[in-house]
Amino acid sequence: MIATFFYFLAAFTLVFMLVLVMRPVAQNVGLVDRPCNRKQHEGEVPLVGGLAIYVAITLCSFIVTPFDANYKIFLLSTSFMVLIGALDDYHDIDARLRLIAQFLIGSLMVFGADLYIHQLGSIAGGDTVTLGMWGPLFTVLAVVTCINAFNMTDGVDGLVGALSINTFISLGIIAVTSSIYFDSAVTSMLAGAVIAFLFFNIGHFKKGRYKIFMGDAGSMLMGLTIIWLITFMTQGENPVMRPVTAVWLIAIPLMDMFSVMLRRVAKGHSPLRASRDHLHHLFLASGCSNTRTTAYISAISAMFCFAGIYQEKQGVGEHIMAQLFIGLFVIYNVIVFKQDKKLNID
Repeated sequence: MIATFFYFLAAFTLVFMLVLVMRPVAQNVGLVDRPCNRKQHEGEVPLVGGLAIYVAITLCSFIVTPFDANYKIFLLSTSFMVLIGALDDYHDIDARLRLIAQFLIGSLMVFGADLYIHQLGSIAGGDTVTLGMWGPLFTVLAVVTCINAFNMTDGVDGLVGALSINTFISLGIIAVTSSIYFDSAVTSMLAGAVIAFLFFNIGHFKKGRYKIFMGDAGSMLMGLTIIWLITFMTQGENPVMRPVTAVWLIAIPLMDMFSVMLRRVAKGHSPLRASRDHLHHLFLASGCSNTRTTAYISAISAMFCFAGIYQEKQGVGEHIMAQLFIGLFVIYNVIVFKQDKKLNID
């Protein structure tokens, strides 16, 4: 427990210091987010949150994680992801190029680290569903999905950070309470890094010259790190948790992304079309402030996480967990479809 707190504090302190150093540099080189039709913030805000988190967790993980082949691939993958994200933050790159990079990163995880999803548990109510030769492809698609799901939630101050913290804490709780050993210092370190970022994004230091954003570098880093942890914890000979539990821990980003794509297709638009139709946009259009929007969505996410942890620890059948999740996703879609139509968001 003391070691876990130490890693939390180390990551928190490093991010705090790095932000103070990186912020003026970002302003000088133009790595800032400028207001436009889709971005309603005031002034130019440095996009250094993701970079600070990346540097902090990389330095801390040298202590926490054995420097083996898998870690080297993880470090390479996150470095590549942050580079692509930073380039996108600095100068918008083509969405197709970004997607190709994400597929390459997913391939690094599968073929470089030999880490992939080969079974989905008993989600059909019978024997374990195995993916066989389709496992690597399924994993690459899961990596791309998770990266973009978290990236798409980054539209309101603190939201992607809060959703990431919910997932990291949930994974940590499952790890600590599991009979299978998993070092919870990793999730503690990640939570500490993101909480430090939130101090500058929505906390005491957000006003005046200390305000920062996470940027695509940070939101995509969150998605990649989470899918890597989830895959590691649900696969192998001694999994820490069941695969179906993972979807409960990232429910809001997943539901939001797939719901947005369905609504865009229903309107005759491309599912990849950029528009203001995400869950946080619906809250904002309903009259909620940025702070309340983040608080409400984070609370809903926390409830999903709690439900996932509870069902995991109570041994609820995986097929029941899957059916409940699908049912809630249907209800979620009915609500947001009606709200979207009511507010006429496009």
